[in-house]
Amino acid sequence: MEEAKETQIKPPLDKDFTLQTLVSIANLGVSVSVTLNVGGTLVTGLLASGKEYMESAAKLFEGTNKQGEQLSSIYQRYADEIYSNYTPEDANIEFIHLKEATIFHGATDFNVNLWRGKINAVDGFSFGRMNIQ
Repeated sequence: MEEAKETQIKPPLDKDFTLQTLVSIANLGVSVSVTLNVGGTLVTGLLASGKEYMESAAKLFEGTNKQGEQLSSIYQRYADEIYSNYTPEDANIEFIHLKEATIFHGATDFNVNLWRGKINAVDGFSFGRMNIQ
């Protein structure tokens, strides 16, 4: 009689582990340029840590008005409370952050400076920045 083979069920791959590794390295302060494919739209820029992204967002709203100051305070609190004690071992990486970002959608490009997206929404990536000349 034939022995039953043990089947190993693998969880669905919803996040690219190599991209997660790059984001983890960026969270330690090492920036790498990448181009991401997100639902057919290309996003290019430098990987930024979550802390750097939140601090930069806070600075965008500083000194604008009362609501801007409130937003600045919220983003700074995120930087301080969520990202201040980052270690790769305890990180559950859900988001990817870019600085100096440009979005290419069809023949149109948008310089957005800061960009944040869900890591499981990234369909593919390449190293380096995309430049249109």
